[in-house]
Amino acid sequence: MKFIHEVYGLLLYLFPRTYREEYGEELQAVFHLSLEDAMKEGSLEAAKIVLRELRGLPKAILYEHLRERRNAKMKRRFDSYFEFTSGSWKEFLTALLPFFLACGVTPLLNYLRRMGTTSGTAGTVLVLVLFGLFLILLFVGVKMGMPRWSLPYLGFLFAILSVYLLSAIFGTPIYLLFQNLRDQSLLFIDILWDGIFWYGLLTGIIVLAIAARVSPTFQRFRSDWTQLCFVLYGAVPFALWMTFDDYVGEEPYMFLAFLVLAAGAWFYVRSNGEWKRFWSLFISLTLTMFIVAIGKAIIIPTQDWPFTIDQGLVVAEVKHTTILWGWFAFGMLIPPGIKFLPWSSVSTQVSSSEG
Repeated sequence: MKFIHEVYGLLLYLFPRTYREEYGEELQAVFHLSLEDAMKEGSLEAAKIVLRELRGLPKAILYEHLRERRNAKMKRRFDSYFEFTSGSWKEFLTALLPFFLACGVTPLLNYLRRMGTTSGTAGTVLVLVLFGLFLILLFVGVKMGMPRWSLPYLGFLFAILSVYLLSAIFGTPIYLLFQNLRDQSLLFIDILWDGIFWYGLLTGIIVLAIAARVSPTFQRFRSDWTQLCFVLYGAVPFALWMTFDDYVGEEPYMFLAFLVLAAGAWFYVRSNGEWKRFWSLFISLTLTMFIVAIGKAIIIPTQDWPFTIDQGLVVAEVKHTTILWGWFAFGMLIPPGIKFLPWSSVSTQVSSSEG
């Protein structure tokens, strides 16, 4: 009996390793119980059990090997759909979804709904479908180790978390410290308060930038620091959607901003050299915020808000947009700033020696 169990255990090694690790002990336990029950009825019955198992094992082993190969091919084939050539149209168009969702589809649906061309339900369903696609592609990107096309998705997600979760965490102590100055016309206070929504986002970029200098895990950001800028760039569409909240008639400016952001992403994925990629993002960010500021100045007098609209309000809104640009411009400068800190070269040498 012991010899039979040992032989059966050895035969199980013919199964694929993953299958054996998951089901090997269970198969041995079932075989052991079946053989014990058969021995109670005689040696002939036990021999039948052994022959049945030996007859069925080759078929089961072959089936599991074929199934594992098929699953591996399916997984490899699925991932290969998103293994884009650097600078290709596929990489660019896939990276563009967060920009298209916030600055393309949403303004278009708002315009069509205001014109009565489409219903609010249809527009909501479309946005939910696209947001579901966004989450799927984000998951695919995480699963593949965050290739370059997926970095704007990460930035877009960081922006959502920064606005709806981290703003309260960062904003509460700032409110308690400066609540007496909240209503005073001080540039410092305006800058401080306008950045509350983005403190979490910028903190995330700082943490990633520092981690890239001290940890081999984030080698990709050390090899190309502009990828961190591309993460932040992915947060810009959500910031534009936020800054145009409660506005009516902003659609042309949002769509024009989308085109500028898309152009920046295109030059980014196509450019060689870190500084060329950086300037493609930074210039596009600046042009986008300029378009938003001009758009606000033009459409503010047409708004039907329940308070007095005057030139002072226009100036204030343009100032807030300029401050928004300042926070994102500051975020863009974080990766190169940390890269060229005096201690960064030492950290790089330490990381290289550890590798």
